[in-house]
Amino acid sequence: MPETTTHNTAKSSSSDPTAVDTPSVARTSTNRRSRIGTRAISGASALLLIAALAACGGDSNISSESKSAAKADAKAAGPAPDQPGPFAVGRETVTVKDPQRPERDLTVDVWYPADKSRVEGATPVNYAVIPGVEVPSRTAFSGLPVSTQGPFPLVMYSHGSGGLRFISSFLTENLASHGFVVVAPDHTGNTAIDAVTGQIATRAQNELNRVGDVRATLDDALARNTNSGDLLYQSINPEKIGIMGHSLGGMTSIIGTVGHAGLPGYPKIKAIVGLAAYTKNIPLAELKKVEVPTMLISGTLDTTAKLKPNTVRTWNSIPARPLYRVDLVKGAHQSFSDICYYLEIAPTIKNVPQVIIDTVTESGEGGCQPGQLAWRKANSLTETYTISFFLDQLAGKSAYTAYLTPEYASTEPSVEFSVKTATK
Repeated sequence: MPETTTHNTAKSSSSDPTAVDTPSVARTSTNRRSRIGTRAISGASALLLIAALAACGGDSNISSESKSAAKADAKAAGPAPDQPGPFAVGRETVTVKDPQRPERDLTVDVWYPADKSRVEGATPVNYAVIPGVEVPSRTAFSGLPVSTQGPFPLVMYSHGSGGLRFISSFLTENLASHGFVVVAPDHTGNTAIDAVTGQIATRAQNELNRVGDVRATLDDALARNTNSGDLLYQSINPEKIGIMGHSLGGMTSIIGTVGHAGLPGYPKIKAIVGLAAYTKNIPLAELKKVEVPTMLISGTLDTTAKLKPNTVRTWNSIPARPLYRVDLVKGAHQSFSDICYYLEIAPTIKNVPQVIIDTVTESGEGGCQPGQLAWRKANSLTETYTISFFLDQLAGKSAYTAYLTPEYASTEPSVEFSVKTATK
């Protein structure tokens, strides 16, 4: 069907998916790109595609009254998404055996909503980075039963290359506290331990492995949901499944949904969040298969998953609606992980091998340095947008769309916000 696209921005090439939006008029803020555009499609049931951009907090395009109203609407939605939600957080670690790949076992962390009344006397969680070196969880407990207030939506988290299943526990724990079952595998052959021991698989093999890991991890959670003797029995809504991932995990979230290199995707996934998503190696044909609601959260100072070949290309290529883009001003690659938290508490942890200290310190250059967005602020914004998105898309709490508007984003100078929506 013929389409007409209009923008108030100049593109270097209308056919180039990596073309960066550039302002056609001068802006009062130097850290803000204008990305307002509309697409009209003819026909009786045509869709109007609207790309709306929030400007900086001082942008005169959005009135102070609108900003105040946006804050009030967000506050009225319910518990703030960057704060602990109405549930306590339970956590367990399981081994997932994939019947389709009997040679490949996955270690999977599960975070889940628990009743706060059950926390007294429960054991706080520690995350074992390596045997003998543990990092304390901030909110999770072991041995808690799942809350009976479910069933809850299910979300998978995929770590980046050389990461760990709990490397973004700030987010996975908080998502569970807002009423989600969250599962996160170690992608064997592509973890931090594999990197230290020199057992990293090839890039192509890791991509294929990860597609299978999405299927195996989610299938296992759904099977547990039907097992009357299992902790997760009847705790998951199998119709409400999402996926999120950091860096290569962002790529995993997309290719695990739509398929990759001949491997099938997981069509039960209904929503995707990419965090500093390393997507430049995804074939364009696969990006064009992404039709479920999607959010891309990136850092403007990210030198690993740079904006143009990754976020911008994906934003310009996938047909998903709504499609959200959230750029954290001065955010970097590790703004979406626990790395800066690890650096902060490292002096309190005994017997940490020097190789671990060196690895974490090097990683911290991408998010924990002066001149970069403060890591607590970056974590807070990541929680705000990710959790609001999943609450709306999977939990049916549409009031949280109050956080997903240009008006709300305009109250936060560290956010560049765009959204493409489809309405009849």
